[in-house]
Amino acid sequence: MRCAVLLFALLVAACSGSDEADSARNDRDPVIAGALDDPLMADPDLVGQNQGGAALTGGGPATAEIPPEKRSQDEINTARSAALQAAGGKLDPAPDAAVTTGTSRLAGAVTAPLIAKALGLGSAACRDAMDYTAVWAARLAAPFDVYPRGHVGQSAGSDAAGCRMRVVTFVTPVAPGDVVAFYSTRARTSGYRLERRDEGEDTVLQGARGAAAYAVATHTRDDKLTEVTIATSGL
Repeated sequence: MRCAVLLFALLVAACSGSDEADSARNDRDPVIAGALDDPLMADPDLVGQNQGGAALTGGGPATAEIPPEKRSQDEINTARSAALQAAGGKLDPAPDAAVTTGTSRLAGAVTAPLIAKALGLGSAACRDAMDYTAVWAARLAAPFDVYPRGHVGQSAGSDAAGCRMRVVTFVTPVAPGDVVAFYSTRARTSGYRLERRDEGEDTVLQGARGAAAYAVATHTRDDKLTEVTIATSGL
């Protein structure tokens, strides 16, 4: 009898654990979830194997899209709540712009190497070493990982010796001001220098901590979604 009770308890625990895992997976962007479920691709022979974001495994960027049901106010509130928790329960206002220009450095920069070059990150050799695969979005280092429930489009990076780089673009229905406050708070509390630049339609946060450098650029697309580009070097 005791064996039967023990077996029943184990089955219930297993089902509960499975449900929790499924729920956690469902909260992730499919691109990131697919990347996390695949091998980490440290072996060059595995590069390009991941098909979790097949549009990202080619030689160029992809456009992130969000289905209508993922643009609701409930979705926005859920993402903002998760972001607040990830930031430690408090978001500080973003700093005032140190530089204001009429045009953005990112104008016309559509590929990962061009984005990194425009933002002044990495050497030419390191920028050229980046490849496109969804795994790089999943391997962004905190505090510059993808905003909660963001939908990833372009995802490129490199872990070559001396060339640790990431360039990831995603979209979210959350307003740009909330996204900027999230990244400025996390950068500051993690000890990174922080400068804000307003460049054309882009708000760019940029700074460094030792040899590690980052840039986060946001703007509002024509469809009212917020597009975010994160570029990092050395972290």
